[in-house]
Amino acid sequence: MILNQDLTTFFVLIILFVIYFFQIFQKVKLVYLFNSLRYHFRNILAPYNSDDLNISGSGTSVINYYNYFYIFFFLLINGVIMTYSGLLSPQVTSKFDGSSNELLLNFNIIIFITLFIRFLIIHYVLEMFLSYKLRFIFFKNYIINIIIGMLLLINFVIYNLNTFFNFNYLKNTFLIFFFLHFIFQAKNYFSYLSKIDIKEIMYFILYLCAFKIAPWIWLYSIF
Repeated sequence: MILNQDLTTFFVLIILFVIYFFQIFQKVKLVYLFNSLRYHFRNILAPYNSDDLNISGSGTSVINYYNYFYIFFFLLINGVIMTYSGLLSPQVTSKFDGSSNELLLNFNIIIFITLFIRFLIIHYVLEMFLSYKLRFIFFKNYIINIIIGMLLLINFVIYNLNTFFNFNYLKNTFLIFFFLHFIFQAKNYFSYLSKIDIKEIMYFILYLCAFKIAPWIWLYSIF
């Protein structure tokens, strides 16, 4: 019988191997990611430096989400979201007696498909109408998602490998990281409001309402 601790240890070894692989072949992106991590936490109680928010139009054109570096973290973020949603949603694991595993699997599949469709719509439809400033906002948000996703993964590994942590630890730490995620994204949004025009603000509001809030409300309503 394979224990959860064994699976977790195996998964951690795979992650460490992939990070080592990135350190060799994607060092620039990895350094940028860790610099962003330090920057966000160093300025958690202070406004972002406006100079750090500037980027040229040519700079956004070289952002390739289909690079295996970003694909790996996209899958990792989705895996973390599905893990926490399954553990922290009692209605998912107890709604049907005897079929909770099947329900949880279906729930995770719906979450993954929803996030994937949202990415495709934003990348191929919405971005046709966006300026480079808004595209950079979305890219910075993606970096924030990677940072919080990695911290949530580390937190889950700590919880799973230490039997003295109870379920309340997982819930409380999840709320802390969720709050940090909200702070980082909100500061990122507000830092740009003074730099974009009215039309861009309307696209920005559309993005928030239709692609950030609506999918989660829909998922909550069906479960």
